[in-house]
Amino acid sequence: MVGRKWGWVGIIGLVVLFLASTTAGAANRDFNKISTVKMGILAPVQMPVGHGIMNAAKLAAEEINAAGGILGKKIELVFGDTESKPEKGVTATKKLVLEDKVDVLIGEYNSGVALAIQPFLAGYKIVFVSTGVASPDLTNNVKKDYAKNKYYFRDMINSDRQSKWAFKFLKEFVNGSLGYKRFAILAENAKWTEDYAPNLKKDLEGAGLEVPFMERFDTELKDFSPIFSKMKSLNVQWIAQVVSHAASITMVKAWADNKPAPMGCVDVTSQDKKFWEMTGGACLGEATMNYMVRAPLTEKTIPFWDTYEKKFGNTPMYPSGFTYDSVYMVAEVIKQKKSVKSDDIVAGLENLSYKGVIHPETAFDKQSHDILEGRYVMPLSQWQEGAKQVVFWPEQFKLGNYVKPAWWKQ
Repeated sequence: MVGRKWGWVGIIGLVVLFLASTTAGAANRDFNKISTVKMGILAPVQMPVGHGIMNAAKLAAEEINAAGGILGKKIELVFGDTESKPEKGVTATKKLVLEDKVDVLIGEYNSGVALAIQPFLAGYKIVFVSTGVASPDLTNNVKKDYAKNKYYFRDMINSDRQSKWAFKFLKEFVNGSLGYKRFAILAENAKWTEDYAPNLKKDLEGAGLEVPFMERFDTELKDFSPIFSKMKSLNVQWIAQVVSHAASITMVKAWADNKPAPMGCVDVTSQDKKFWEMTGGACLGEATMNYMVRAPLTEKTIPFWDTYEKKFGNTPMYPSGFTYDSVYMVAEVIKQKKSVKSDDIVAGLENLSYKGVIHPETAFDKQSHDILEGRYVMPLSQWQEGAKQVVFWPEQFKLGNYVKPAWWKQ
């Protein structure tokens, strides 16, 4: 998305202006002289995923504060609206650091936004733990130039790993359990899918399966009917959708109207409890991968889910669990170090092992600052009758059976 809507020339220009600004009042305050720990939460505040980030941060901060805060100091949240646009993310970051004087940054869901922010972190010496972005470039940048990019961490699953899990699901369940062999890949044209879609196609074909259709469509696309008609003509048996930024409601309604093959892979908006209402029930039968489901991922997952739903009247979105855990992890590091200095937070996060709502032992790779491999799962849930989201894969978290769309007889 950065390459199409916000050119790198413009970003570099902003970097120069940004780093030329005064750093007075930026991060690295004296812990003994502050009354609160200020966490800057970056999110597109008008979007469901933004709500998921902000609500999770609020819940974690409230719980920590109710338990006495961080060595007696309360967490104060300050929100920055990125609008899911790189230039707005830069502006929000500048305000949080220079005007609001936050001690750490947490959140965001758009890889293009995070990539635009990343070059600024060293100049301000401020840690940014992203909780919803997937581009491998972010943590590859840390590994390539640690000194420059060490302040960036990702508590989320990068798109390369997501692609491998998608293949695992499609091979084990769709092919292994349902017996389907002909797949379509319908991916949005965004930064995080650049490698995801072609790698998924390569893995499926390498396993002896057929992929007669693959398209990375423009995120502004409104008419999906020709695409689904094409899939039907190719006798596709399963559609792997890879969608985060695009018009999910329009896509799902067209899927229900055209009645092509079953659809299940990744649809971020479909994770929202309100998606059933948004689509008028057209999502019935659609499946999507999620990292945050009401299943016993850890002993903390279901209590977190139930508290979140009761408090906010909605279910957590995919970045919610990562954001909730990240606030707790940063708070734990600050407590251990008795410091909000960024270099101390970096050292603490590099050596932290945390039992959260996503995984019982979350930790970061010391060279890339990506979450360690194997510290996550990506369950599949399906919209079923009664507006229920039912986890059906993998087996250890299964809460019900997959149900084929009513029109599908294969």
